[in-house]
Order: sequence, then structure tokens, then C-alpha cells
Amino acid sequence: MLRACLLSLALIPANLGLANLVFADESAPSPPAFVPPPAPGELVDIGGRRLHLDCKGDAAAPTVLFEAGLSQYTAHSGFSKAQDAIAPFARACTYDRAGLGWSDPVPGARTQQDMVADLHALIAAKKLRTPLVIVGHSVGGLLARLYAREYPDEVAGLVLVDASPEPYLFTPGAAQFRTGLAAEIDAGLKKAQGDGPVVPLPADVEPDIVVAFLPRVLATVKQEYEALDRVPAAMRQAHGYGTLGDLPLAVIRRGKTETPPNAEDLQWREWQEDLATLSTHGFLVVAENTGHVIPYENPAVVAGAVRRIIDEIRLDEVRKH
Repeated sequence: MLRACLLSLALIPANLGLANLVFADESAPSPPAFVPPPAPGELVDIGGRRLHLDCKGDAAAPTVLFEAGLSQYTAHSGFSKAQDAIAPFARACTYDRAGLGWSDPVPGARTQQDMVADLHALIAAKKLRTPLVIVGHSVGGLLARLYAREYPDEVAGLVLVDASPEPYLFTPGAAQFRTGLAAEIDAGLKKAQGDGPVVPLPADVEPDIVVAFLPRVLATVKQEYEALDRVPAAMRQAHGYGTLGDLPLAVIRRGKTETPPNAEDLQWREWQEDLATLSTHGFLVVAENTGHVIPYENPAVVAGAVRRIIDEIRLDEVRKH
């Protein structure tokens, strides 16, 4: 139950839930030292620091890379089921952005451009096969689109999974929420004792979940929220991250709504339909009876969209020759 709860943390700002966490009392006895579990994948040097990468499937197959939502990392991003479903027909890779999961942190202010530059360096260092298909979930959808904008020759297709559109994230209300959340994280970090989790957790919580509450990871969550507030003004409008020409594009939206759908549900549906128009080769898929954490709740629909994108890429290659 706790794993399912944590899987939904920070997928969208309104669901982050950190404001409801009770941070450790700084006057309490120091908790036992926490030893993080071994990284599931490998640590790849990108020039003096390391990013964690975990790949499954044939290295000669098309590369499918997952870009997780805010605060999500390999061990609890919800991508593991989708990764296993895709690995039989593609090289399916998850990675941790700097400071998340098992990747080395970066001090100071960060931007989303910094994040996609890191990914570019990781792809080059590991010599992953390109052009690749990027699967972006939630706010990871913005990063996937930004990567396609910055490095178009390296991207063969995109799958946006209940991705956050610009009009959702870049409003005064959303910015105010992020500011409040950053203050909550700061308050918790001030009470942190050593390198252990900053919130009291039950003794039976799996170690890979405890990682989500380590001081360096929460500091990175704050860092990523602040990066959203550094996005240039011109990119905060609808389609501000750019359109995609004829790039093969799948948009998957959640199908679970209130009964009947409320105004928020209808607005989200409209935004997702709009995302599908970013490319002339875009299409929309509805993950029926599924909430926001689609890769975890319905991995088959993600795998199906990826397979369809790969088939379209191959068909385009045949047409060109």
C-alpha cells in the first residue's frame, strides 16, 4: 500500500503530498544509519559525475528511454512494468536524473536545459543507439519534448504519457504551490539528521523506497521544482516547448475520471487532445479505467503505443528508400 502511495508522489504538483508529511523532530534521537541498497543498473560517468542507467533488452534493437516525472527515479517511477513489457522488442532504458535515485547530485540552481544536456551526455557516454524513442510521463513529457527540440537528430519518436502541458504548470497558482512546497522541503531539510530519511518511516519500508526521502533526494525535488520557475517566459505558453513537425508521436491520457467527468477532467482531456496535434503524425490513446500513473497501472497500453511508434518509424524508413 505504501509503495502504491509513494508511486503517486510528485507526479503532478497537486498530488505531491509532501506538505502532509511529518518531518522528523530535530530533538529526537538520531535514527540508525541508512545504507542505500545497490543500484539496480550501472553508474555511468558523464564527465566527473555519474548518472544511474538501467537497460533491458537487445542492445541492437531500437532504444526506448523513459523520462520520469518530478521526483521519480528508477526504483519507484512506475516504469518497471512497462520496461519489462517493452524489453522483448526494444532496448528499454530508465535512468535517474542528477540527484535522484542513485545518480550523483549537482549543487546550486538547475534548469531543464541542464537536465536534457545531462541526458545527451549519458546517451553519448553509454553509446546508446540513436535516434531513440523517448517515453515521457507527467512532467517528464516536457523534458522529452525539450530533448526533441534541443537534439532533434537523436529522437525518432515520442510517447507522452498523461504528460503535463504548459497551461497546467505555468500559472500563478502552480508557481505559488511550488514556492510553498519548496519552503516545506527546506523546513524538513533543516531538521534532517545525517544522511537518513527526513521523515519517520515504518521499519518494514523497502530500502529502495526509503531513498525517496533522503536529504539529497528531497533537495533535488526542490531543485527540479525551482527549475520549472526558470523556464523562459516564451516557453510557458501553450505549445511553448515547440511543435514536432512530422515526428511520430503517441499521446496517452488517463481514462479514469469522476462520474460524470468534472470540469478538471474535461480540461485535462482537452489538453491531452491538444498535445496530440503537436505532430502531423500524432495520435491519441486513452488508457481506460486508469489513473495518472499509467505505466504502473496499465503497462500494456504504454508498450502498445511504443510498438506502434517503432512500426511507424520503420515504415517511414522503407518509404524513404
